[in-house]
Amino acid sequence: MNIPRHDRKQPATAAIVSKAKSRFSSAFTLIELLVVIAIIGILVALILPAVQAARESARKMECKNHLKQIGMAFHLHHDTYKHFPTNGWGWQWVGDAKRGFGQPQPGGWCFNVLPYLEQQAARDLATGGAPTAQLLQTPVEVFYCPSRRAARNYPVGAGLPPIRNTDPVTEAARTDYAVCAGDAIINTPSGPPSMTASDLQSYAWPPWRTATGISYVLTTIRMAEVTDGTSNTAMVGEKYLSRLQYRDGTSLGDDQPAYLGDDADNRRWTDEPPSKDGETDDIQHFGSAHSGGCHFALADGSTRLISHTIDATVFKNLGNRHDGNPVNLEP
Repeated sequence: MNIPRHDRKQPATAAIVSKAKSRFSSAFTLIELLVVIAIIGILVALILPAVQAARESARKMECKNHLKQIGMAFHLHHDTYKHFPTNGWGWQWVGDAKRGFGQPQPGGWCFNVLPYLEQQAARDLATGGAPTAQLLQTPVEVFYCPSRRAARNYPVGAGLPPIRNTDPVTEAARTDYAVCAGDAIINTPSGPPSMTASDLQSYAWPPWRTATGISYVLTTIRMAEVTDGTSNTAMVGEKYLSRLQYRDGTSLGDDQPAYLGDDADNRRWTDEPPSKDGETDDIQHFGSAHSGGCHFALADGSTRLISHTIDATVFKNLGNRHDGNPVNLEP
């Protein structure tokens, strides 16, 4: 039987239509594409906070480890010299490698613990002039909180009087940690005009014997003088720094090199509880970039996260090594 011509062509046409439908059905429509993009955006929004939280948790642990190393360095210093590191003379002096580790040393605690942080070569640079300037531009990672900033040099404050025993620098290493000088603020002057014996004897030193903490101008505190108990006494903690001033050297509590003598850059007080870094400047107190608390190395070498909401009286007592007042750090 003969099939009509148009009927013979029909199967081929149907196959072409079928292929076209298959080809079009395998592609995304605009609506489908937008839905996929929206789903990916939602997943990223859900995952990103978890990733950020994990990173901050790691940085927080690293910060705590830095304070653990610093606490050990304080104890090794005490084992060697029978006292905790002095905090030097004042903010117009930096460390001098030739002047030992006691009251003749113009440099502060950061300078004095360098040998116990595997940085003896850096300390040995401090011979005055250009070599000391090189030390000032030698960042030590353990002095930086990774949640706040990288371990590098930052601008020195503009218009400051020159440091007396070094060549000038425009950028220098910093510390995000400060020694506890006590529970009541004592103003710190710049230090004597020279190293001559007459200047040292005639200089109007601040009342350093009244400082109640671990280290201040000229102090050489012994473990036996921590009569409240080493586990009840703050030694070194994170210093407060405005978030707006992490990197520019405009805060008077963060405008000088880490290795200078006693200054708000490297020494703080416990007359107020620690706080989370905000947008206002505070050069006298402890604080951190972390949510929830501020890390401290206690005088026994242990490390603790002290809550930003700690009772003010308890925190004040924590900064005094010999007032006899109770300190309860348990939640």
